[in-house]
Amino acid sequence: MSAAVPTLPFVKMEAIGNDFPVLLTTDVAALLGPNVSLDSAQVSGALQRLAAMMSDRHFGVGGDGLLTIHKEGDGVRLRMFNPDGTEDFCGNGIRVAAKLANDLGWVGNDFSIFHRERTVPIHIEGTRIDSTLGLASYEPDKVPHTALGPLVDTTIWSGMDSGIPLSLFGSALTTGSTHVVIPTDRLPDDDSFASVSAKIEVDSKFPERTSVIWTKVVEPKVLAIRIWERGVGETQGCGTGSSAAAADYLRRTKQFGVVEVRNPGGTVWVKADGWNLPLTISGEAQTVYRGSYSIPDGLL
Repeated sequence: MSAAVPTLPFVKMEAIGNDFPVLLTTDVAALLGPNVSLDSAQVSGALQRLAAMMSDRHFGVGGDGLLTIHKEGDGVRLRMFNPDGTEDFCGNGIRVAAKLANDLGWVGNDFSIFHRERTVPIHIEGTRIDSTLGLASYEPDKVPHTALGPLVDTTIWSGMDSGIPLSLFGSALTTGSTHVVIPTDRLPDDDSFASVSAKIEVDSKFPERTSVIWTKVVEPKVLAIRIWERGVGETQGCGTGSSAAAADYLRRTKQFGVVEVRNPGGTVWVKADGWNLPLTISGEAQTVYRGSYSIPDGLL
């Protein structure tokens, strides 16, 4: 009789179209063996491999990345892995994790999510989830990039687009993850968006690569964006990208308050008393379905 195929329970979830299979870190550790710690290299390696397999939209569950959560003290520890296996900070993933942890009864309506190097306060009101991501920064070592000073309102990239020379004006900042924000009067067409964004992502001045957020002002304090995420490609939504677009808009316009950010997959609202003060993003997250993933032989 053949051995049973190991499986992992998962929850498929989304926030403004940014979709993820979500695992419990404890389930992954348990499959690896007894007494495997949740922060071990074994678990990290398994999650990198699982992200590549499970995020595949043809042969896996499908998603813009993989999330894994576990309870930590009175809060929740979140990790996010892109489909290429790289680990990153994820604003939409925070709301997804907040909803799942609340649904599981781990937490109430006010708690913290520990994600990468940040502690993110969470408040849940009905279906709305508020998460305070912290501060935006243009500092080169925090973005990071290799320019001598901050890349702010400058030529952010020069190259060719369909054989035509092109120079793009913008800024580079981090809101937990690296973004190039490009203000534009018109969002790019599909060909230019894919071609140019992919080149900016891997530009040598960004040693850890960068996401690219094309931003159009629809009306005062209302932005429409198009998103190219590092390690993923085009996505329907980006929480840290929405926050970066809002912070950059508030800085350029010398305003404060709530900015509505329309992602292709839905809308979020980013609130700040100034671009260089804490950013709170408000939106929703949804459970799509629950399932069980069969672990390919040799994956773990």
